[in-house]
Formats: sequence, C-alpha cells, structure tokens
Amino acid sequence: MRILAVLALVPALLATSGCMTLGGIGDGARQVTVNTEPAGALLAIDGAGECETPCKVKLDGPRRARLAKAGFVTRIITLTPDRRSLTVPMELAAATDDVDAVALPSLD
Repeated sequence: MRILAVLALVPALLATSGCMTLGGIGDGARQVTVNTEPAGALLAIDGAGECETPCKVKLDGPRRARLAKAGFVTRIITLTPDRRSLTVPMELAAATDDVDAVALPSLD
C-alpha cells in the first residue's frame, strides 16, 4: 500500500520539479535546458512527463514536445540531446495591436 501511495505522487513531483529524465539513464542521456519567452509555459514531452519552463530535461535521443501557455499559441517542437539550451518564443494567440473599428448602429 505504501508503494502505491508513493507511485501516486510521482506525476505531481514531475510537474513541480525543474528537471526530468526521459529514456535510459545511461551515459547517452544529456541535460537540455528549455526556456520560453515568456517563462511559465507547460512543457509536455512524449506524454512521459511535464514541467514548467524554465526547466531541465535529460534526453537520450530526439523527443517531440508540446509547449502550452494560456493566451499563447501551442507549439510543437523536437528536443534533441545535442543542444544544451533552447529558448522558444511563444506567440500571442490573439493580436493585441490591431483594433477593428466598426461603426455602431444609431440608438434612436
């Protein structure tokens, strides 16, 4: 029963920690730091785990990842262990610099 309780906490710990390991924990795994502009995006890798940027992940090979943040366009990227650091710019979901001017009907 104690093992089940510990296993139940693993997803929560992965979500709140700044580092996760994917793939084998052999010599081939390398640490990659993932940043976003702005920070605070949710990084989900191959359904294996997630963390909030900036975060560090250990990769043993290329992995597809999804970056999501409220108010921004979701990005799909490929992480590779040959890059030590990656900064991904997040694009606003709705343009804020253009205003649609529409004539309002008369209230008479």
